[in-house]
Amino acid sequence: MLCSLIFIFSSTIQAQVRVKTSINSLWKFNKQEESPSKTNINTNNWEIVNLPHTWNNEDVLDDGNRGYYRGKGWYYKKLEVEFKTSTKNYFLHFEGANQHTKIFVNGSQAGEHKGGYSAFTIDITPYLLKDQSNELLIMVDNAHDKNIPPLSADFTFFGGIYRDVFLIETSKTHFNLLDYGSKGIFVSTPKVSSDKANIQIKGSIRSASKNLKTHSVHYTIYDSKGTTVAQGNTQITSGKKDELSIFLIDKIEIKNPALWSPDTPDLYTLDISIHKKEEVLDREYINFGIRTFSFDANTGFYLNEKPLKLIGANRHQDFPGKGNALSDDTHRSDLRLIKEMGGNFIRLAHYPQDPAILEEADRIGLMVWEETPLVNEVTLSKEHDQTSEIMLKEMIRQHYNHPSVIMWGYMNEIYWAHRFIDKDIVDQHTKATVNLAKKLEAIARKEDPTRYTAMALHKYPLYEGSKIDEIPQIVGWNLYHGWYYDTFDDFGKFLDEQHKKHPNRIHFVSEFGAGSDPRFHSLHPERFDFTIEGHKRMMESYYQQIMERPYISGATVWNLIDFSSERRIDPNPHVNNKGLVSANRKPKDVYFFFKAALSKKPYLKIAETNWTDRSDLQTKKLPVQVYSNLEKIELFQNGKSLGLQKVINHSATWEVMFQEGKNVFEAINPLEKYPKDILTINYKGIPEKISNKDNVDISINSGSNHSFYDPIGKNTWLVDKKYESGSWGYLDGEPLYVAKKIGTKEDILTLKEDIGLYQTMRRNTAGYQFDLKDGWYEVELLFVEHYPKSRRFVDGVESPKHKGGTSVFDVIVNNSTVLKNLDMLKTYGYNYPIRKKVIIRSTKNKGIRVHLKSKQGSTFISAIRIRSL
Repeated sequence: MLCSLIFIFSSTIQAQVRVKTSINSLWKFNKQEESPSKTNINTNNWEIVNLPHTWNNEDVLDDGNRGYYRGKGWYYKKLEVEFKTSTKNYFLHFEGANQHTKIFVNGSQAGEHKGGYSAFTIDITPYLLKDQSNELLIMVDNAHDKNIPPLSADFTFFGGIYRDVFLIETSKTHFNLLDYGSKGIFVSTPKVSSDKANIQIKGSIRSASKNLKTHSVHYTIYDSKGTTVAQGNTQITSGKKDELSIFLIDKIEIKNPALWSPDTPDLYTLDISIHKKEEVLDREYINFGIRTFSFDANTGFYLNEKPLKLIGANRHQDFPGKGNALSDDTHRSDLRLIKEMGGNFIRLAHYPQDPAILEEADRIGLMVWEETPLVNEVTLSKEHDQTSEIMLKEMIRQHYNHPSVIMWGYMNEIYWAHRFIDKDIVDQHTKATVNLAKKLEAIARKEDPTRYTAMALHKYPLYEGSKIDEIPQIVGWNLYHGWYYDTFDDFGKFLDEQHKKHPNRIHFVSEFGAGSDPRFHSLHPERFDFTIEGHKRMMESYYQQIMERPYISGATVWNLIDFSSERRIDPNPHVNNKGLVSANRKPKDVYFFFKAALSKKPYLKIAETNWTDRSDLQTKKLPVQVYSNLEKIELFQNGKSLGLQKVINHSATWEVMFQEGKNVFEAINPLEKYPKDILTINYKGIPEKISNKDNVDISINSGSNHSFYDPIGKNTWLVDKKYESGSWGYLDGEPLYVAKKIGTKEDILTLKEDIGLYQTMRRNTAGYQFDLKDGWYEVELLFVEHYPKSRRFVDGVESPKHKGGTSVFDVIVNNSTVLKNLDMLKTYGYNYPIRKKVIIRSTKNKGIRVHLKSKQGSTFISAIRIRSL
């Protein structure tokens, strides 16, 4: 027993030769452009924060406001630690700070870092004071910098120290922590078979010693069960004082290796240490995996010599109210969403992500495309190119040991900003971009010849014209046929054309997706309408086309989550709504389609979880869709069978006449009664003929092909419909919304929850007629000026029309003028919504007529509601 205790104590002492401690707690923070004093800093009025932290967690969500703070933030902390600088070295390791960081220790600048998404390490040893408290002052600046990618992008550039920070203590001789933010140790598997695997370990050591002849590197490799499978040591090549000593261990063999894969993500652990005779000077632990993989231009991807289609999602790193300052648990939970969906792949868009992400991908078995943040455009400068090269080296060296990573990317839609560049310099930009791509490709292949390089392109001919598409080993396509352009079927046609033109090229679908809002529903979805049903139809079609084409090696949905994009003006402002799950991580129905398609176990799901409160015409049947990987499904409504349906493309749909109130649906496997799913849908029928109806309440989403559900007021605004005698609806006019390509999306100021009601409208209409019985009614009218803000300036000169006069009309309800000479632009300005309520009496069986009488230009209305009093 005594021997065991001595052994445990000895192991603990050896393990503590390197001490790594998080210093996330109790920082002082202030957001200011001017620099504070570097010593004796007065932080009395500074905010106390814990890391991870961002200063943009709230201002990116401001209703009705554009822009967010991009500038300097300052962090201050006292280190009350006993520093033994005569025998130890001390480092600060930042997992991520966006985007330009300067570190001051006791008033002196100890280092700086450019780039917001890679880790970096600073040696603070020379700046520390013995036996005293030491002051840290960190400046972080997320202002636009033309020499720091990304220059522009469809995501928010949150500022702050948004990942963990560690204080690391080492001996004077230690593994090189200043190797581009990495651990300075790299494990590779140059030869792998089912019988054996060759392991190579290389790295570098820093030392203050003049002579390392008595030093050696020792290693032990453990399998996932903790069994030793290899061990040994090698002498360190003697180096000069304060210079690197390089070591290489390449004669390690593991017999019958456990191969890493999504189904069996077995990991090995390398215990590696530096010894001076019997004394352990430094020790590190590295997890790694053993696997082989390859791509074929015609037959796709192979893992451990077996074909495997790569299917998964892209992922951004933010959460409402937290910005990008997420906990490790949140990072890990996001990856489990993909794994639980049945996915085997993730693209980390568009930047290196938290170490917890890579570690979890290794652990649960997700393969990774990781990329640097060169998005949309480049700057024509030497400094920009150097920063881009450093970013690539940082990413590769920091994440080299992760078996999950199979692709290094370095550009995404890099010609996207050409539309904003002066035509005279487009050629200059193109040439510079191609030259940079060639440099980055060479660096990636030199740094890591075992993995593939990749670049993501959008549908733009210059990629082929400039031949930049010939540089990477894998071409990723960001395609949105049927969303931004064309039709769903054009997706497959485009890829077939590409494969025919480039038969030796590896093709990957790096992005495909559609926006959706759980409040929007349509029986006839159209392009760019943000309905849940449109999202479902697109994903169903794309998945089928992808699986039919073996040359498509893989595909990742854009995006896993609805993510922050402050400049976005979609129905949910400041957010890109293309997620399979909401920003709060609640799955949309389309998530269950992929789960049905990818699950290996029997699965079914009633895919109407986003439409559980319904209202429509009483005479209309509504769909109930079930996703499954079974052959047939039986559906019950309130205990009554609606019959069997054959599952086609993982889907079966019933057209159902709903009953007023609760409708309990149960979907079952008719053969085994398992699995099954139950969902309750609440239904309120709206009468089409209303001339003899009491208690009428009709809400209309004017000019729209979709209904809008208000979850706060629990009210459905119905799809617009044309008037028929004895019924209700619009008299004439045409819809105005983006899908029809006759309008423009604009911000709707002061609103968030019901912004979707104002982004569509009916214009050039004489109004609406409701054939109601006599009585008192409340009429609610919704308007917003639709004159496009983009037309405010012509050739840099402000148009006089922006002051008003483009559309002027009267609003008359049953011969009473309730709004006279309504000029939304003049009275309220751009995108400012108004709601007008009037109480009116219907007499002589004439019902209610809302008449819009034009005085100048077009009439328009966003929504209308009639309610009995």
